[in-house]
Amino acid sequence: MAWMDILRASFEILVLWIVLYQLYRMVKGSRSGAILAGLVVCLLLCTFVLRVAEARVLQEIAGFIIGPSTLLVVLFQPEIRNFLAKMGGNGLLSSFMLAKPRQETGFVEKVVDSVSYLAGHRYGALIGICRTDSLDEYAKARGATQIDAEYSRELIGTIFFPKTLLHDGAVIVKDERVVCAAAILPVSNKELKDRSLGLRHRAAIGLAETSDAVVIVVSEETGSVSLVVGNSMQRNLSMDLLAKRLQNLLYSHANTEEN
Repeated sequence: MAWMDILRASFEILVLWIVLYQLYRMVKGSRSGAILAGLVVCLLLCTFVLRVAEARVLQEIAGFIIGPSTLLVVLFQPEIRNFLAKMGGNGLLSSFMLAKPRQETGFVEKVVDSVSYLAGHRYGALIGICRTDSLDEYAKARGATQIDAEYSRELIGTIFFPKTLLHDGAVIVKDERVVCAAAILPVSNKELKDRSLGLRHRAAIGLAETSDAVVIVVSEETGSVSLVVGNSMQRNLSMDLLAKRLQNLLYSHANTEEN
């Protein structure tokens, strides 16, 4: 009988491992992965607190509520999805899993140089720079053109030249390399006070709402430069201020916080 119990337990562990591993492969590098991680963190914290407090009635109530409502919450509530994704992507978990701080390589100067060129020529542009959250679901989506090239003013200027086929959409930068152009970003549904903000700014806000990316927007109409991070947008930035903000956001030890 003992052997049967051991075999049964081993079988259950094997099946659970296979299911979790396949699920991990499906959502790895995507927004869904961050949401799943955030959901797991929330459930574990709630379970731990209720068990430590020996709140049996609350445990029963939580079990009754969580079961049927979790799927609806994740599917239909963008604010809660964003909260869960931040917990799983760049919130509680990332505080334990942050990569080592990057070493300055002159990348900020390249970005500022390219943005200055775009603004001077009034080339509309949208540039998303990865930090800890993966942007692969946008970089590898249908319609995005894969590039994988070193970041340079010449490359960025060519991509956003108004008569090229790649000037619409966003450039996504990862590890100081341009990984793709013409990427389609999620557009924010938030009601904006400034109605003059166009599709590029809404897409920048949408990406910042769903990740910890640093997003730069150059206005085609005015040549003004905006920087969007989290829930914050700074507009009409000078190149000096842009350089300072990028330096702080990309190379600071606390680069997951808004500064």
